[in-house]
Amino acid sequence: MLKKIRDLYFSDVATKIDIARHLFKASGDRLKSDPAVKEKLLLLVRLTDVLRKQMRSMGIFELCGRCGSSPAGGCCSAEMANESDAVLLFMNMLLDREVAIRRDDDFECCFLGKRGCTLILKPIFCLNYNCEKIMTGSSKKNLAELERATAGLLGEQTALENMILRSGLFNDYSDSVAILTS
Repeated sequence: MLKKIRDLYFSDVATKIDIARHLFKASGDRLKSDPAVKEKLLLLVRLTDVLRKQMRSMGIFELCGRCGSSPAGGCCSAEMANESDAVLLFMNMLLDREVAIRRDDDFECCFLGKRGCTLILKPIFCLNYNCEKIMTGSSKKNLAELERATAGLLGEQTALENMILRSGLFNDYSDSVAILTS
């Protein structure tokens, strides 16, 4: 197992998954039983549901499905998987999500399943990106609600990440963690 902080964030996806699995096996149950973490996980589930409902009401799932199945493909390209990191993948495991490479075609994101993204908690770029079709095909009110739901989720995702980093779980990955958590 590599022990450099950069491996958590900048290694290939398979390495990030291996790191997240190793950390989950070593500390997942302990963190899931921590009352503050448990409360944050419940809140994240509620917030992902709020975002999902807003996206559904705007027809985003259908739009993305049509776009992604076209010959030109969609936004969920193979490069997008690199936006994930071992901490985010670990957080998905805390939510009982199986984190695995679903496809290896160098065309689409490896976390893309038959019904969309298999991650509950998604990289910041993926959550914040709205293509031109979404932007021009939605009312200002719907876009504002989408932004509000996304911002709420991202804020709490970041809060959980900070809790995990402060837990000492990543202490074996170099002194750079102290810089990240201070």
